[in-house]
Amino acid sequence: MTDLNQSSLLIVDDDKMNREILHRHLKNLGYTNIALAESAKAGLEIISSQTIDLILLDMMMPVMNGLEMLDYLKANIEWRIIPVIIISALDEKEMMLSCIEKGAEDYLIKPYDRVLLNARVSACLDKKMLHDHEVLNKQKLEAAYKELAVAYYELEIIKNELDALSHRDGLTGVANRRYFDTVLEREWNAAKREKKSLSLILFDIDYFKKYNDTYGHLAGDDCLCQIAIVASQVIKRPRDTLARYGGEEFAVILPDTNPLGASICAERIRYEIENLNISHISSKINPYVTASLGISTISFHLALHQENAIAQQLIKEADLALYQAKREGRNCVKVWSSNE
Repeated sequence: MTDLNQSSLLIVDDDKMNREILHRHLKNLGYTNIALAESAKAGLEIISSQTIDLILLDMMMPVMNGLEMLDYLKANIEWRIIPVIIISALDEKEMMLSCIEKGAEDYLIKPYDRVLLNARVSACLDKKMLHDHEVLNKQKLEAAYKELAVAYYELEIIKNELDALSHRDGLTGVANRRYFDTVLEREWNAAKREKKSLSLILFDIDYFKKYNDTYGHLAGDDCLCQIAIVASQVIKRPRDTLARYGGEEFAVILPDTNPLGASICAERIRYEIENLNISHISSKINPYVTASLGISTISFHLALHQENAIAQQLIKEADLALYQAKREGRNCVKVWSSNE
């Protein structure tokens, strides 16, 4: 339903008397917001400066007539949506068809029939209002979609951050035991499928309980963090994974790595930990913090019987090698061998 007080009308007619007659008719119908223009140029200036909901355009005007102004309006992407009623004293079917084809909403013949004028003006304004509502709703919908897209993007970021946090050890920031299990299973299956080697290093801090008893748990936490940092710096390849296995024990998963490559990596970790020069007066082997390391490797391309092996076997063998390193004096690297 048209809101008479809100609708903005524009009368464009070079004849002052005709403008005033039409203005009076529209005022009597209840329209209050009516602009008047004595030429097409003046009308275009008004349209460019304020919102217009309906144009009542005289056909016969000098310089730029009604049809020419109609063409100008319809060529403008912002103005083409404004409905136009052509007003003329000419009652010619061809002229009416020409106006409609060029985009006019309706055609009124002078003198005006008040009932007909009201019906056609009201219909045009209703159509314009419906279009405006559709545009507004579309804009709201697009804005809602954008907000939803932003919210979804932010939610994905939070989800990824939470996923990353769920994979990280809260103290050291390296992978946690849960993520270690996931990666080990994945790399085990990949090595088995691709017939490649997979190595695992297990290492823990020598006499770490005595370190905590001597320096306190806060110092122990700081020690673990420093060790995680230097061990991370040794691990270079994207698929290599350093994890806190539990307590003072860490694990390194090395895909496509033979025993020699794993030994080089383990020895570098051992050296970097000792080179931190973290005092440990309670250690029985060294005045500084040290670590013992055990290595296990499975090579699917060398032995057919290993097809039936399971990932836990790699952990068990690395743990046995770690136990051997502790038994043989600590602060050293041992590679598991079935012959020992």
